[in-house]
Amino acid sequence: MTELINLTQTVEKNTCEVKKCEPKNIRHTVIDSKEDFDNLESKWNRLSEQTNGSIFQTFDWNRTWWKYFGDYGKLQIFVLYDEDEVVGIAPLFIDKYSLFGLFSFTWLRMIGSNVRKTQEGTLMGTNAYSDYLQFVILDEYEASFYEHLMGFIKNETFFDALILEEIPEKSSTLAILENDFSSLGFNVEIKNESKTSLIVPRGKGWEGYLKNLTTKERRNVRKSLRNIDGSSNDEVRVMKLDNNHDDFDLYLKHFVELHTDQWNRDGFPGTFLQKSMKNFFLETCGKLIEKKFIRIYTILPTDSTGIENSVAMAIVISYKNRLYLQHGGMDMSSPLLSIGPGMLLNATLIKEAIKEDLTFDFLRGEEKYKERLANKINQNTTIEISTVSARKDLIRRLISFNQKLKRRFINELVRKKLITKNQSFVSGWYHYIQFLFSRLANKLKVV
Repeated sequence: MTELINLTQTVEKNTCEVKKCEPKNIRHTVIDSKEDFDNLESKWNRLSEQTNGSIFQTFDWNRTWWKYFGDYGKLQIFVLYDEDEVVGIAPLFIDKYSLFGLFSFTWLRMIGSNVRKTQEGTLMGTNAYSDYLQFVILDEYEASFYEHLMGFIKNETFFDALILEEIPEKSSTLAILENDFSSLGFNVEIKNESKTSLIVPRGKGWEGYLKNLTTKERRNVRKSLRNIDGSSNDEVRVMKLDNNHDDFDLYLKHFVELHTDQWNRDGFPGTFLQKSMKNFFLETCGKLIEKKFIRIYTILPTDSTGIENSVAMAIVISYKNRLYLQHGGMDMSSPLLSIGPGMLLNATLIKEAIKEDLTFDFLRGEEKYKERLANKINQNTTIEISTVSARKDLIRRLISFNQKLKRRFINELVRKKLITKNQSFVSGWYHYIQFLFSRLANKLKVV
């Protein structure tokens, strides 16, 4: 009898494992309407929770991004089902450009990519808003997912190339697509033109983190944190707002003003100059607040409670096992800049992440302060797959060059406008030329 029970339990266990590992009825569909996109929300959210993707693979992030940056294109969201359960998603869309109205090139790319236009026209800046892009797939369905996706891409003719940007270097997507498409005769180009992200990995503890810093930076971090050690001499304090704070929206809007003023002061447009960028940020934060994924940290003078006196602020996303520094900003006119509010805020965030056993992610950007405080680099990669002719490839390169040139030209016009604002013609040009020489000198220093 005991042997029979054990045998029955073994059969039930094996049957369960087979059901989990062996697909039942695999099929795929392609979503091309906003209505069907919206209907996917609950199943997308359930899939996101079961995978190891970042905040940039969630439904809320992708749907809001599409609203502000992708609506000119055509959705092509590839969805893999096992019976009625969604087990894999490739959030793709059609991105078509023309050159002087004479030649055109069509890309199939991921929602969140580095697009060059919005509802307002040319998108300023040089980066996509999504720092990590990858497909959302349950591990046990990876082989089936790529088999179906390759069949879809191979058999469609409405696009000239598939381009996947900001793919984490260690993602299996790169190796699988490169090997499989190369064997079918496709042109596969791997580009390391994407930005790096700097992080502080979890698991080493605060003292372990400090040991990995240089002696100078270790001393600077400790010195900075002494500004909030609770002594009577403290000039500032760090306030953390949780998702239930009544004035959360007010703090977000003040942060946008603080961040914009900081960048404009140096002649740069900043992230939020365009309405689409600003509205995307505010709406995304609103949705993430509802799910308790957002935190705001602000440095205030010790004797102040008013948000208008914020010396520095940071918008942080807490998702799964990571703390993402989405944006930071400082009041460059504050008399308390001498205490180093930027260092204080970053040191506080890293210490809190370590205390909660979370990886701290500065996200993209190679700013010097990130290099000094982080101790690991994540490299993103771009892969482009096509079967286009030499003529089409030339058109692709010309369109890419034209768009980059156009964006730089528009950015430069905005910089000039910001620098010469409220100045006479002669004074404005004088300060703008000074700015150009200063920027050139900084570039030469780097070289």
